[in-house]
Amino acid sequence: MAAHGIRAQGLRSSMSSIWWAKRWIKSLEAMRLGARLGRGKQYAISGQVTSLSIRGPEVTAEVQGSRKDPYRVSLLFNSLSDEGYANVAKKLNANPMLAGRLFANDLPVEMEEIFKAEDTALFPAGKLPSKEGEKPRFDVTMSCNCPDWSRPCKHIVSIMLLLCEEIAARPSTLLALRGLDIDELYPLPETRESDGLVSGLPDVVDTSLEGRPDALAKRLGSVPFWRGERRFVDSLSSIFTRSAKTAKEALVPASIDLRYDYPSQTRRGE
Repeated sequence: MAAHGIRAQGLRSSMSSIWWAKRWIKSLEAMRLGARLGRGKQYAISGQVTSLSIRGPEVTAEVQGSRKDPYRVSLLFNSLSDEGYANVAKKLNANPMLAGRLFANDLPVEMEEIFKAEDTALFPAGKLPSKEGEKPRFDVTMSCNCPDWSRPCKHIVSIMLLLCEEIAARPSTLLALRGLDIDELYPLPETRESDGLVSGLPDVVDTSLEGRPDALAKRLGSVPFWRGERRFVDSLSSIFTRSAKTAKEALVPASIDLRYDYPSQTRRGE
């Protein structure tokens, strides 16, 4: 059954150019998924994931399968203990460059060893060590109410692939899955309205419309969890171009036509 949900956009580019995304994919391949990897990828690309929520180590989602009601998927990642959290925070505070790179959406390779020292894998792993008599524990607890007994099933794989796109763009999400919220660790300072400042906005805004109005959109690249038929960057590029044209017209005393004429499609034979 077709769905119009979240669509993966850059799985191939993410896997080839970003080291932590490549490691994530290799972790999935180590699970010996077989055909489920290809089926899960197709689900992710075709928009079969109708909802996806990330709350720290807990991920919940719905995936439209062959039946009317979507399947419910939940993932719970093994996360840092309280002591492990404090140790990781201490190491980040001792080396501000590491935190700075995370805010710049770059994942330092040192982070993997920092988490490993606290007995927490940064990338999906398998069965966790346990003492004799203890119930087996896994690095990622997976649940799906589909009839497939395999874990991960293709529905879970589609979620893991969408997570790959998310962490490729924002590696801080990878840390959040392990219980470390970088924004919580380094909250932004509050700004007072009386200061005349708006948090996150520069004092000077460049209003020049010269050159390519869609240049910023092109630099953004793919955006995870996009639901449109067209790529996000193409849609945003069109908006930027139209907005630039409208803004130019607003500078002259003339009426502005805010309607957008979609290009007429030529019928076959014309």
